[in-house]
Amino acid sequence: MNTSFIHLEKLLVMEYADNGSLQDYLKQTFNKLTWNNKYELAFQLAYAVSFLHNKKIVHRDLNSSNVLVHQNNIKLANFGLLKRIKMVSESQLFDAIPYIDPQKLIDKNFSLNERSDVYSIGVLLWEISSGKRPFCDVSYDCNLAKKISQGRREEIVSGTPIEYSNLYTSR
Repeated sequence: MNTSFIHLEKLLVMEYADNGSLQDYLKQTFNKLTWNNKYELAFQLAYAVSFLHNKKIVHRDLNSSNVLVHQNNIKLANFGLLKRIKMVSESQLFDAIPYIDPQKLIDKNFSLNERSDVYSIGVLLWEISSGKRPFCDVSYDCNLAKKISQGRREEIVSGTPIEYSNLYTSR
């Protein structure tokens, strides 16, 4: 059998995440998760980002829609979305507000960096502890961005082990 290709096609091969995004996973399974499960998710998330940073890669857009869960394992997705900011809709930008380094909210010329990813991890750790998106009771808009840039953060969820909350607070 002789096969020849006239056109070279580009294919994107993606891994399937059976539990969808972290946001979806928490909606579906939060009440079944133990603190050991939450610590495991936190560890996997931190490890994945640490791996990137060791390779001199900054994600720049860590949020619960860009963290996937496959067979209870964390997978990172959607690298560098904020580099292509002009291609992103306003609603997508506002959805990311709680996860964005507050320095970027203050200074549009600020370059997101490894510390920005660490800030986003902290927000995600809070989300893992609560089972809900940060600031879910308010609109994701310029007012929220201003409050976050002025230091507003979510409260530690009642019943959260101090060792866990210490992972995402500076107290």
